Amino acid sequence: MNYKLWGAALGIFMPTSIFAMGYSSEYASCMNSGGSSQSYIAACMQDELKQQDQRVKSYFNVLLTQYDAANERKAQKELQKQWFDLRDERCAEKNKSESIGHKSRYYNCALKMTVQQANILEQKTYRYR
Repeated sequence: MNYKLWGAALGIFMPTSIFAMGYSSEYASCMNSGGSSQSYIAACMQDELKQQDQRVKSYFNVLLTQYDAANERKAQKELQKQWFDLRDERCAEKNKSESIGHKSRYYNCALKMTVQQANILEQKTYRYR
């Protein structure tokens, strides 16, 4: 039997993750597309942060299924909420409306932290797939 053909056929029907470790290819394209203004760069970072937030939530939900007791799941949800609050506090989310410079600094900080958290969660969930 032709195993390459069999693998290709399985690849069509097997679900794959829409996420991969690190930044998305769309983010790299956006940042390399020639826009050099701070507002353009902030918009790229803002879009990527939305994707990375989704990535964190997706992997967190996979991990959450590994807890049997409702109180354990509730505790994990609270920890995740605290992580998002810490990120926004550490990156000074409240200042992002003051100027484009503050906005860029917030998105840069939040994006780095979120990608790191998503990568950690992805590594933890790898064994549950």
